[in-house]
Amino acid sequence: MIALYIILGIVLFFALIFSLKIKVYLRLEDELRVRAGVGPVVLTLVPSKPKKPLNEKDFTREKHEKRLEKDRAEARKKAEKAARKKAEKAEKDRRKKEAAKLAEAAKTAADNPDESNAASKIETILALVEFVLGELPKLASYFHTDIRRLDITVGGPDAAAVALNYGRICAASSLLLELLRNKTALRPRTNRDISVRADFCAEKTVFRVDLSLKIRIFSFIRIGWHALVWFIGQKIEEARA
Repeated sequence: MIALYIILGIVLFFALIFSLKIKVYLRLEDELRVRAGVGPVVLTLVPSKPKKPLNEKDFTREKHEKRLEKDRAEARKKAEKAARKKAEKAEKDRRKKEAAKLAEAAKTAADNPDESNAASKIETILALVEFVLGELPKLASYFHTDIRRLDITVGGPDAAAVALNYGRICAASSLLLELLRNKTALRPRTNRDISVRADFCAEKTVFRVDLSLKIRIFSFIRIGWHALVWFIGQKIEEARA
């Protein structure tokens, strides 16, 4: 009975982990704000936290000597690392020369290459391309996206530049909406705020963009499973041939 409880606990634990979502929130107003995380843990990536102001207590003689000793220790570590890399590079060059000799010997020995092997390589490449083209749209469809606001007012001191930027921003916004609508699971909203307009009296372009992207961790497991099944199928076909 205890073993059953342990198994159920493990199953529930992994079910909870796989049900978590990777989240990315983008907000563009006066500045770009990016938040990302997994499940309930979401951290602000942009803008970064402001640096702490300097404190005069951090510049005492004792602390300065500690910093100097730390710098000397780091310099020693860097010198040792450089020497180790140099020795590894020399060993790598030696192995490359030996590999080149072996390759040259194999080349001279292979006077009649097997053409069926070359054909199987092409078929493998073709199958790989088909797999990638088939699975990337499937991965994109696992993304749950949401656009709360896409409100852009195009402005600027030059009327011609405003008109040009307005056309480019309209095209980019339409393409973004079409991609999210056709390639991802876009959340339907009746009160979605989407607007792109030109204001020739405005001094600059103002963005008010608020969108999010979410995908469950289990979606990557599904893609990995599809890849494993495809790989096993290829090996079975090679064995039958």
